[in-house]
Amino acid sequence: MRIVALDLENTKSYHQGRVEFTDGVNAIVGHNGAGKSTILEAIGFTLFDFLTNGYKQSDFVREGAKTATITVTMVSGLDERSYQVIRRCGSSNQYYIFDPELQLRVCDGKNDVHHFLRQHMGVDPSADLAKIFTDAVGVPQGTFTAAFLNTPAQRKAIFDPLLQVEEYKQAFDKLLEPLRTLQQQQQALDVAMAGFAGRLERLPILEASLSVRAETLQRVDSEQRTVQQNLTQVLAERTALDTHQAAVVAGRTHEQQAIQQRERAIVAAENASKAEQEALDAAQLVAQQQAGYTAYLQAQGEQQRLEAQNQERQQLERRRATLDKERSVAHAQLEGLTRDLTEVAAAVAQVAALAPQVIEQESLEAALRRAEQQSLRLEESQKEVKKQEAAQSRLQARLQSLTAQLAQAQTLEGERAQAEAQVEAQRGQIDEYKETLARYKAEADARKEQSTALANVATALCPVCEQPLSPQEREALQRRNDERLATLRNDYRNQQQTIKSQETLLQQQQEQLKGLEQRLRTMPRAEEAQQLESELTATSAALAAAQHEAATLTGAPATVTTLRTQLQALGDPRQQSAVAAASAGRRAMLEAQQQQRLAALQQSESELTTLQTALAQFSSLDRAREQVATVLAQTAAAYQLVLRHQQLAERLPERQLDVSRTQATLIAATAAVTAAQAALAAAEAQFDHVRHQQLLAEEQTLRSHLGSLQTQLALLQQEQTREEQELAQLRQQQQQLVALQAQRETLVKQGSVLEALRNLLRQAGPYITKALIKQISDGAAQIFGDLMQDFTRHLRWGEDYGITLEVDGRERQFAQLSGGEQMSAALSVRLALLREMSNIDVAFFDEPTTNLDEERRDALARQILDVKGFRQLFVISHDDTFEQATQNIIRIARVNGASVVLQP
Repeated sequence: MRIVALDLENTKSYHQGRVEFTDGVNAIVGHNGAGKSTILEAIGFTLFDFLTNGYKQSDFVREGAKTATITVTMVSGLDERSYQVIRRCGSSNQYYIFDPELQLRVCDGKNDVHHFLRQHMGVDPSADLAKIFTDAVGVPQGTFTAAFLNTPAQRKAIFDPLLQVEEYKQAFDKLLEPLRTLQQQQQALDVAMAGFAGRLERLPILEASLSVRAETLQRVDSEQRTVQQNLTQVLAERTALDTHQAAVVAGRTHEQQAIQQRERAIVAAENASKAEQEALDAAQLVAQQQAGYTAYLQAQGEQQRLEAQNQERQQLERRRATLDKERSVAHAQLEGLTRDLTEVAAAVAQVAALAPQVIEQESLEAALRRAEQQSLRLEESQKEVKKQEAAQSRLQARLQSLTAQLAQAQTLEGERAQAEAQVEAQRGQIDEYKETLARYKAEADARKEQSTALANVATALCPVCEQPLSPQEREALQRRNDERLATLRNDYRNQQQTIKSQETLLQQQQEQLKGLEQRLRTMPRAEEAQQLESELTATSAALAAAQHEAATLTGAPATVTTLRTQLQALGDPRQQSAVAAASAGRRAMLEAQQQQRLAALQQSESELTTLQTALAQFSSLDRAREQVATVLAQTAAAYQLVLRHQQLAERLPERQLDVSRTQATLIAATAAVTAAQAALAAAEAQFDHVRHQQLLAEEQTLRSHLGSLQTQLALLQQEQTREEQELAQLRQQQQQLVALQAQRETLVKQGSVLEALRNLLRQAGPYITKALIKQISDGAAQIFGDLMQDFTRHLRWGEDYGITLEVDGRERQFAQLSGGEQMSAALSVRLALLREMSNIDVAFFDEPTTNLDEERRDALARQILDVKGFRQLFVISHDDTFEQATQNIIRIARVNGASVVLQP
């Protein structure tokens, strides 16, 4: 696997940042607090699901933002293709793999993403990614050698999960359940086989029943065919009579229809005569009122012409009223403009008089601003003095508390080692109890199987000599089995109770150990005390600087008070001058407005004279409108009568034609009635009603008999079909019984293989683990020799996960090594472990030179730069130790409160 780039958006101190990586050593440098460790934390969180102790996902979100987005671009160690691992947290939580070449999401969700990453990193599908990161890939700052200084039990808790030592025992335990499942399946097969045997007893009875019923079916089918022939003959004769009966019914229907049509023709003729008379009356009324109708239409046209003239007169009057109003407004505006021009002349004189006072005011204000700035600086200096004094007191108190806690941590470490030894001893005791419990269970299962065989088989065999047993011998053996099973059940329950009490005690001891470890994790390190001393020195220097600045600015507040008093006494001449200048600047505008108002007034006077002449032409309009209204009132009644009856009068010819047509229809309907009555009489003479009734009765009797035979035949066929299906099912079950017997034999063989496999796993686990540790130890020795450029000393990583170094035939423990040797040894083991357990050929070193002098820093830097066999190494450092020998240098800095990646 290779990491190509990291993109951060609203992540901790980063607003937007991109870091690109190359093969070889990537040095990430910058001052403390610049944001270097965020790069390691973001990669650990995204690729390995690692969060620093006490961290939450929301801690990645930049202050003021809603969502943090981390994108790691990597090249897979499986298919050598590029993928982007994207993780968002905050208001939006997303975690997915994106393929930039195909432009699609490969997988989505934490479980699928982790499965993908394990596969492409080449680690075990059940591996804990966070443990791989903290204990191999990206060991946290200051803890690189800590694990190897722990007790063997503590080292076991760290490295067992990485080597997956417990998986062999877990596999042994997990295979117990499948073995029990096979035994349960055998019992289920025995029950199923017994059920099949009981059902197959019905097979001979069913075959005899099917033979007898086949003969009955043949007899009933013959009788049904005879009845069907008789029914066919009766139906043929009845069908001929049905034809004559249908002719009679049709004749009666035709007669009724003809009578109904004649009645409708009579009603239509009467209605046509009435409509003709109504149209004739309307035509006479229209002729009488035609003169009044014509006069009304002429008066209506004259009225429309006069209304148009009236609207024109009203429009002229509205325009005259508007001009009168505009003339009054213009007179008032001219008077106001004259007054404004007088005020402008006075303002010009005032601006000239205030000019010296404005200059004095501006000078005093500039001096006041300088004094106020000095006064503010004084307040800030005083606040800084108080802040640094408080910080100095706080740091002194913290240093005193830290010293006491470091002493307490040494005591807690001894208590934790003692508690860990008790937990390991208790676990061993419980494992012994569980092995005894498993033996009880195995013996009980064997006894149960033997008892089942003795009870189910007529001639049982002796389990020792495999000779047939007599009934008395089988009963005695069965009784001994029952007595032993009762004893085993009692021992099994007692052993379970003992294990339960021991597990409760183990849980209490583990809780006690967990509490001690939690307390130890909260305890400070010696490096924190050194850092506090450095902070205390810096705080004292900042306090002295703030006190000096405050003393320099002491007189600033008095100067501010004096200048404000002088400005208050002067007033505000600049404001007065600005107001007068604004008024003086309006002279040209006011004079132009005065000329515009005079011109508008003259135009209004001229238009008013023209309007008076135009209105004089409409003096006789009102009298003409009254005369037209009188004519409309006199002729309105005649106009309405003509409108109501004119359409009906116009339809008189149409209604006269309807009268002629309905009379002809009535004559034809009367002739149709006579013809229908004659046809009905002829059809009734050809139909024999008595013979038709006899045939209907014979048909009903034959159909009833035929239905009874068909029902009987259907019931027999259903019963025959049901038994044939049952017979097929029984024959199929006969085949299933044979298959179940073969399946049971297979299960017995599988149980034997599974039991042998469990025993093999239990015995092989320790040997495989030992070989794996030996292989990693050899790899670590090779890396150590490369780092130290000295192969005369041999490094070994033991089965208790402790490091020893053989020098000139003598072994030295890890605690006896120098600081440089410890760092090189720890580095060698962790890198060998990483190389052996995965395809992750990258490693991170977070501030590896912290608390080292210059000589040791240079030596460690050379060692890390000489590491071979890894495609990428990432070194995070606040000094320039790695800059000289590293091609890819990534510089991080704080700019305006945000971390940025500086361009090379």
